[in-house]
Parts: sequence; C-alpha cells; structure tokens
Amino acid sequence: PHRKKHTEKKLKLVLCWHMHQPDYRDYLNGEFVLPWTYLHAMKDYTDMAYHLEQHPKAKAVVNFVPILAEQLLDYAQQFESGQIRDKLLRLMCREHLDGLNEQERLHILDSCFKSNHTKMLQPYRAYQHLFDLQKMMEGHGRESVTYLSGQYLSDLLVWYHLVWMGESVRRSSEVVARLMSKGSQFTFAERMELFQLIGELIAGIIPRYRALAQRGQVELSTTPYNHPILPLLLDFHSARESEPNAPLPQAGYYPGGLRRAQAHLARAVESHRANFGMDAQGVWPSEGSLSRATLKLLAEQGFKWTATGQAVLAHSLQRETNGKGLPDKSSYLYKPYLSEGAAKPVYCFFRDDHLSDRIGFEYAKWRGDDAAKDFIHQLEEILRLHQGEQDPVVSIILDGENAWEYYPY
Repeated sequence: PHRKKHTEKKLKLVLCWHMHQPDYRDYLNGEFVLPWTYLHAMKDYTDMAYHLEQHPKAKAVVNFVPILAEQLLDYAQQFESGQIRDKLLRLMCREHLDGLNEQERLHILDSCFKSNHTKMLQPYRAYQHLFDLQKMMEGHGRESVTYLSGQYLSDLLVWYHLVWMGESVRRSSEVVARLMSKGSQFTFAERMELFQLIGELIAGIIPRYRALAQRGQVELSTTPYNHPILPLLLDFHSARESEPNAPLPQAGYYPGGLRRAQAHLARAVESHRANFGMDAQGVWPSEGSLSRATLKLLAEQGFKWTATGQAVLAHSLQRETNGKGLPDKSSYLYKPYLSEGAAKPVYCFFRDDHLSDRIGFEYAKWRGDDAAKDFIHQLEEILRLHQGEQDPVVSIILDGENAWEYYPY
C-alpha cells in the first residue's frame, strides 16, 4: 500500500477521564463515613459534564466505576426522601447548631477545612478568618470548641460547601453568587438553599452523562465492580508477566479467583446497563491491571477494548527482547494492540504517562495558555517523530476528579 506522506498524517487523540471513588458506606447501617463522593459530584463530575456540554464538538471517554455511580444514585435518593445518611450533610440541615454536642462540633471542624488551602481557602477572606479562629481556639485545647457559636459553625458549613462548588456552578448559580458575596452570618434558610442545590447537582450527574453518551459525544466505559485486581484473582504468577522478579504470596492461588473475577465483570456490566441504559463497550481495569488471562476474560464478557499504563506495555515488550532494551516509545506506544488467543478480539490502548501526568500534576502550576500551548506542542512532536504506517493514537488517561482542586479558579 502507498505510504502516507507526513503532511497527510493525522494524530488521533483519545481523552479518557476515570471517575472513581471507593465505597464510603458502612455496610452495617448504610451511613457514609466520608464525604468525598458528594463533594466531587458537586465540583468535578459537574464541571466535566458542563465543559462537554458547552463544547459539542469535543469528544471523550468517561469511565465510571460502578460503585461510584451507585453511590451517586444513593445520595440522590437520600435528598429525594429526606433521609440523609451522611453525617456532615445531616449537620448542615440542623436548624439550631448552638445545641450540638462536642462530638458533632469536632466533626464539623475536622471535616470543613479538608481542602487544598492554597486554592480553596486562602483566596476567600471570610473562610480564612474562620480557619484562623479555629487555630486560635485549638491553642487552648480541643475542649475549647464548645465555646464556638452556632453561627460560626453555620458559616463554616456554608463556606466549606461553597469552595467545593464547581466553577460552572459558581458562574451560573444565583444562590452561590449571593452567599459568596454575603460572606458571613448565614441563616438556616440560606444553608438549606445551598443544601437543596447540592441535591440537584448530584441528582443530575448520571442523567447528564447518559445524555452526552446518547448523542455520541461521550463513550461511557466501566471498571470491574468492586475494583479487584483481576490478574491476581486469576493467577498470582501473572505478576511476573511484566515483572519477572516480582515477589509472590506464599499461597499458590486465590480461592475461587476465576469465579470472583467473572462475577465482578458480570455485575459491572449489569450495573452500567441499569445506570446508563446502554452496554459498556470498554473497560478500564482496576489500577490498569492486565494479563493475558484477564484479556481473555474481558473478551468472554463481550468487551471490545481495554486500556492500561505505558509501563505495562514497556515491561511486556522488554521481556520479549531478552533484555536488549526498547527503542524510542514513538515506535511502539502510539497504537492500539490486539489481544491474542481470545475468543473475540479485544483492543488494548496504552496511556502516554508523560502527557497524562502533565495534566494531572504539572499544568496546574502553569499559566493556562502556556499549558495549552505546551500540550499542543507535545502532540505535534509525537506526530512529527512517528514513523509507523498508521496515524498515531495518543491515549491520555487520568483521574477525572482529584487534579482539579490544584488548578486555580
């Protein structure tokens, strides 16, 4: 076949955002013991949907871990029923905060300063003032919190949830703009306005992503249900497929590993279909863990593609070269691979660790326009150096939630 000229080549960019949270529910009573699911919902999951909605030509893969989607639906049901099983949200709904006991006061204080202070506390003088007061009281012992007024606790609850609001919400919500402008002395009615907004945002997450998928702008993928490391469930020795000297457990195998792995995948398929009204074609394996046996199992479950990290590919190829070393990554990284030995083909995409980590960890320190120019330059260099017959495929895969609190508003 005729080789494409360099000028005819196009770079294919895959953006995959991995949305994940562990299950924060106490299985004995259904209580949420940590608030991270709903906080990320009102900030990151909301903002990511907004950006896609505002740019209809932009496309992405969004991976929802099933246990995260189910927690979002759980929260939505709590707001609808009024039966709140999250301690911090329940305290937000308490009208008379002066009557809180010491344990409840400490819970508010211990919870409501957990954020990136540089980006989410210091820019807001009223919130910073609350923090300074708390530090001053701490100097007199933990028991001094009993002297903090209900008004202080009310203001702290409001400010904590204001700074966790997504930028898209801050720009569009009259409630958020009004409360941030007021700054202090928030009433119970104002607290409940904010509480109601949080409920509306959470309830909208799954429908918004479902709508994006239905119009073809987003592909929704999944992860094994309870986030197991499938290769190790199937065979402990799979660790040595990419790391020949990896230490192994003393036990020879994981009891019932194959059955458990199949169950995690089957339940993920069912959960995804129930939540989004469609089947997942792709799967991001927990922690990007893959093996030959895992690929075969994914094929049996009907998945058409999967993805993992650049290092997995490099270690696997290194093993086949008998230690001779690998050429530059431009010769092997930027293309999907097809699994061998499976009943049905499964394509495997490999993450560009360097570019993905620049978004996740580095660009937050840059000016926005400089970061964008650098990202484009890096892609142009990949295209320029690529020597394969096919267009290069660059897979940018990263956490879709935790990076953004380090970016300036």
